[in-house]
Amino acid sequence: MQKSMTGTRVAIVGGGFTGLTAAWKLSQKGATVTVLEAGDTVGGLAGGCELLGQPVEKAYHFLYKTDEYMLKALDELGLRDQLTYHKSSVSTYYDGVLYPMESPLDLIRFKPLSFINRIRAGVSVLYLQKVRNWDGLTKISAMDWLRKFAGQQVVDVIWEPLMRGKFDRYYDKVTMCWLWGRIKQRVESRDKQLGGEALGYIEGGFITLSNELEKRINSAGGVIETSSPVSRLSRNEADGTVSITVGEQTREFDQVLMTVPCNVADRLLSDFKADAPEYFDRLNSIDYLDAAVLLFATDKPISDYYWHNINTPNSPFVVFLSLTSLIGTEKFGGKHVYYIGDYIPGEHPYMNQSEDELREHWFKALGDMFPAFERDSVIESHVFRFKNAQHIVDVGFENKIVDYQTPCPGVFLCNFSQIFPMDRGTNYAVRDGVRMADLLEESLSRKES
Repeated sequence: MQKSMTGTRVAIVGGGFTGLTAAWKLSQKGATVTVLEAGDTVGGLAGGCELLGQPVEKAYHFLYKTDEYMLKALDELGLRDQLTYHKSSVSTYYDGVLYPMESPLDLIRFKPLSFINRIRAGVSVLYLQKVRNWDGLTKISAMDWLRKFAGQQVVDVIWEPLMRGKFDRYYDKVTMCWLWGRIKQRVESRDKQLGGEALGYIEGGFITLSNELEKRINSAGGVIETSSPVSRLSRNEADGTVSITVGEQTREFDQVLMTVPCNVADRLLSDFKADAPEYFDRLNSIDYLDAAVLLFATDKPISDYYWHNINTPNSPFVVFLSLTSLIGTEKFGGKHVYYIGDYIPGEHPYMNQSEDELREHWFKALGDMFPAFERDSVIESHVFRFKNAQHIVDVGFENKIVDYQTPCPGVFLCNFSQIFPMDRGTNYAVRDGVRMADLLEESLSRKES
C-alpha cells in the first residue's frame, strides 16, 4: 500500500534531534528526506565526539525519568535496554567551600544562609513543587518572585549567581515560569529506590541514538548532508515548490522544515519580511546566548559529586560536572571525565579567544576552587563552542512565540523557543520532531484535497 507522503521531497534544515526525529518519522510516511546540517556532525547540542577513544557528548546531557517522548523513541528504536539510571549528586560551591545540596537536611546545614533563610529557601521551593497552574508565574521575573518569597539573602547566595551564570546580562529578565519548569522537572525525576534524583544515560552516549536515527533515515532512502549550510529559501510560484540555496547550488523541495534558531530563520526567510512584518518582529524579539564547553579527562579524581553549581560571584564558569561520578569510570579505563561550561553573549571573549587560552583560563580557576585538581593530571581535553545555545525566556515570552507555519507556504519552523513553558532538552526535541512530521503530512493532505 502506498504511504501518504510517497514522492514528496522534504528538506530538513538542521540535524539536531528535532530534525533527525522528524526525518525518521517522515521517512516512515514515505517522504524522500534530505537533512542539511551546517556543522560537520549531527546531533546539535547533544552531538558526539570521542574522549579516551570512547564516544561522549560535546556538551553534558542526560535524561530524566519523566522524559516520556525520548523513552518512547528509545523503545521504538530498540535502544531502551541501553539506557540506565544513576543517582545524581549535587553540590554548591560558595565562598571557597563545597556544600552538598541533595536533600532538605543539606539545605538546613547550609551555613552561608541564616537559619531562618534556610527555611525560607526550602519552603519557597516546596511551594513551587506544588504549583500546577503556572499562568501567574509568566507575569513576574524569577528574581522578583524569589526576592518576595525567599528573601534577599537567599537570592544573593543561591539564585542570583545561578541565574547570572545561566542567562548572563538577562538574568533579571527571565520569567519565574521558566524556573518553575526546571524545578518541577528535577523533582519529578526523584527515585525512591536510588534515594534521590535519577538521571539516565545511554550506553555509548547520545551518539548511540543519533547513529540509529541516521541508520533508519538512510535505510528508508533519506540523505544526511553535513557541512551544508543553507543561505536562502524562496518559493517558486509556478509550481509551489521551495528553492533552497546551499553553497553555489539551488535545489527544489515540496516542503521544508527548519529546525534552526529564530535569528537564523529570520535570515533564511528574508524574502518574506515585507509580507509578514509581525512574524519577523516576533522572530527578532527572541534573544540568545552562546555556550562554551571544556571536556577533559584526568588520571586523578577532583570531586565525588556529579553536579557542582558554582555560586561564587563573577565566577569564570557556571557549572563543573563529573560524568564519571554519575556513570562510573569503567568504560574510560579508570580515568575521570569532566565538563566545564558557561553561557555567554556572542561577543564574549570565550567565543573568540584561542582554545588554549580558554583552556588555561578555566584550568587555573578550577585549581583555585578545587585543590585536588592538578593541571598535570589532564590526559586529554577538547573545547567546543555553540552558537544560539540558550534562548532568553523573559517575562511575556509567551507573546513572542511564532507559529510553526512560516510566511513562506510549505516552509515550517520548529525550535526550542516554541516549547514554552518547559526548557530545551532532547526529550522535547524528539517530541517536536514527531509532531512536525505529522504536521507536514497534514499540510500535504490539505494541499492535495
